[in-house]
Amino acid sequence: MQPDPNQPSTTEPVATEPVPAVDETTASGSRRRGPADLLRPAVLVGAIAIVFAAGFGLGRLGPVAVAAPGAVAASPSAVATPDPSTDEDDLALIREAWEAIQEHYVEADELDERELAYAAIDGLTEAVGDTGHTGFMTPEERATRNSALSGSYVGIGAQVDASDDGLPMIVGVFRGSPADEAGLRSGDVVVAVDGEPTAGEDLDDVVERVRGEVGTAVVLTIRPGGDGPERDVRIVRGDVQIEPVSWALVPGTATAVLRLEQFSSGAATDLRAAVADLRAAGANRLILDLRANPGGYVNEAVAVASEFLASGTVYVERNADGEEKPTAVRPGGTALDLPLVVLVDGATASAAEIVAGAIQDAGRARVVGERTFGTGTVLGEFGLADGSALRIGTVEWLTPNGRVIWHEGIAPEVEIQRPDGILPVVPDDLREPSPADVAGLADPQLVRAIELVAELP
Repeated sequence: MQPDPNQPSTTEPVATEPVPAVDETTASGSRRRGPADLLRPAVLVGAIAIVFAAGFGLGRLGPVAVAAPGAVAASPSAVATPDPSTDEDDLALIREAWEAIQEHYVEADELDERELAYAAIDGLTEAVGDTGHTGFMTPEERATRNSALSGSYVGIGAQVDASDDGLPMIVGVFRGSPADEAGLRSGDVVVAVDGEPTAGEDLDDVVERVRGEVGTAVVLTIRPGGDGPERDVRIVRGDVQIEPVSWALVPGTATAVLRLEQFSSGAATDLRAAVADLRAAGANRLILDLRANPGGYVNEAVAVASEFLASGTVYVERNADGEEKPTAVRPGGTALDLPLVVLVDGATASAAEIVAGAIQDAGRARVVGERTFGTGTVLGEFGLADGSALRIGTVEWLTPNGRVIWHEGIAPEVEIQRPDGILPVVPDDLREPSPADVAGLADPQLVRAIELVAELP
């Protein structure tokens, strides 16, 4: 699904994985790219030539062609040190590094050339410094991202992140998904996948093992709550429909908590429908939960913000020449009169920061929680020869009042830290507690938001 043609760029998940709702890491997770299927050398050589012709180098700039202190070079010609005074010299450095590895590495025949190429391009994007935004996607990652932002994907329907001890921990389960039907819940730790332990394994590698084709099965060894008795759970992978919006009434109140998981295609339409439903259920005030929301399509962010704002600007684009272009609020919002509080945390990123910043600058609501991640560029996607792609921050965005989000984030008016190990309470968690249980919820950010929204006229 492509973004609105009036908004050709898309915003992305921050600090790592673009979409946390697809059996992948959340925005706070770590990320390391791995190779997919191998390309034949002839195909790879062609791809390298195209990359160089387009001006993208293979390899990390820096001391790649200089022996490290204490290192021993095989011969003076094995390590070159040209003067990197021009772009041509920089590209020559990259070529030399590539050729030196191919020629002198002791097991050159065993090299995975596609892995080398992908790692080099990935390193190039990391050196840009737009952490978690400008980046490289393999063909498989690109397909997964596009599928997730379209509202569905193949998998088990669980979100995972690294626990305090480094093991994969489930932090969210989609209703009606295979994971939900198998009884997986937030806080469960994945000890093994198909009998292979996850300890010490990169989170992305675990994710790849959990994924698979529709109808195939995976066996997860689960430790409930992180310290319960282990059990094996067999799950058949299926087509998972991502519901970006969920809501519930806070027991004993007229306050609704509406959670937006990501800004996937149709998120604003779903949010508008949810507002109508919660009004019909008797809600007269609202908490918008954007915690751990990694972003998505910028046109969806504009539409969501416009549900709460009567007029003004949603965000301002600033290009490399310093030219600024405001994006206006769209008319017709359906939640303009609802007293509102917005929840954010350190994993709130990208399009979610656009919405939080717009609402905050307009004085529409108080923002509660932790300073957001600080993603501040809108991405353009540039496809490469083998189906992989570069995502490049082509413009920076500012809040309506001109505040810079990039590396700064959105600071809440009411700052409340959520203790380590305490997961956000989400709408599904509010369907069973009694009114007396609300004050004792373990999530201090939500508890404070409930108190604040109740005080609003």
